[in-house]
Amino acid sequence: MKSKINNKSKVDDLGADWEHLEKALHAMVGEQTPLRRKIISEIFRATIKLAKENPGSLNLKISATALKELRYSFKMFRPHRQIPKITMFGSARIAPNDPLYQLAKEFAQKAVKRKYMVITGGGPGIMAAGNEGATAKGGFGLNIKLPFEQSANSFIDPEKGLIHYKYFFTRKLFLVKEAWAFAFFPGGFGTFDEAFEALTLLQTGKTNLVPVVFIETKGYGYWSEVVEFLNKVMLKKGLISSTDSHLYKVCHTAEEALNHFEMFYKNYHSTRYVGDWVSIRIKKPISEKAIDKANQHFKELFSAGSLHSSKPLPEEENEPEIKELPRLVFKWAKKDFGTLRHLIDFINEHTV
Repeated sequence: MKSKINNKSKVDDLGADWEHLEKALHAMVGEQTPLRRKIISEIFRATIKLAKENPGSLNLKISATALKELRYSFKMFRPHRQIPKITMFGSARIAPNDPLYQLAKEFAQKAVKRKYMVITGGGPGIMAAGNEGATAKGGFGLNIKLPFEQSANSFIDPEKGLIHYKYFFTRKLFLVKEAWAFAFFPGGFGTFDEAFEALTLLQTGKTNLVPVVFIETKGYGYWSEVVEFLNKVMLKKGLISSTDSHLYKVCHTAEEALNHFEMFYKNYHSTRYVGDWVSIRIKKPISEKAIDKANQHFKELFSAGSLHSSKPLPEEENEPEIKELPRLVFKWAKKDFGTLRHLIDFINEHTV
């Protein structure tokens, strides 16, 4: 007599035992919400499929290592999830007596005084400066294992602040995911890679809108020349939009950079995308006069109707902790995040 296989098992091609495995899994992890039970089942199902498909030992090793790095990173950041964090990037080759090192150290010191935590890549140079300024209590180091050049700096708490990664992609995920703001100091290929990946994610809406500063000592001639290239070459040739310039700011002092971050969060809290609708969550309402002015200045951003005050959208009910926050809601075509970033600046500037 053939075993009865439910539709889900047929679709997943996992055989009749899947239902029993799923029940055992849920018993093992204990009480969970229906959504979390579904997600856990999806993780387990993907793991079984991976084993059945036998992609080779190397690919299995990549999958196992990546999942372990994800799990451990979630665990390390979880106790600090409500604390705003700044991810600092920059060269591993900057010496402690370099003015850039001193600027990065000062920046991290002042960031911690403003109740931020600091995340670095965990290595020497600018990363060490950030961790030194933040101290072990205020900083994380996400160190990549390399055959040369980089080992974790001595300013990180090895138990509570240091995470080692084998793969750049898992490390970069958390350098971006946990950041409430980015501070890019001068650096080499790695810094460029991280800077332009961050800008790409912001430009395409694949990460939350956060403020970005390119910071260097006055007259250093690094980020200022990069921005000149962006404007004179990439923009001129139509490879980027003029509104993309709203995604970043060049700064020359720690105070200027941190004030830029503070201004971004003056009234802005977060954004939720629901289909064609955008819900901008703010800490306190802005005047109707300011909303009318926004509708005049940003009308190209709104595909239908206009920006208006609103209660939470029905889809936002799964975030009860922020249900009392005012909303500014509009319908758009999901493009031009530079202009959306500019709208956030406008909202903050017109907050009483």
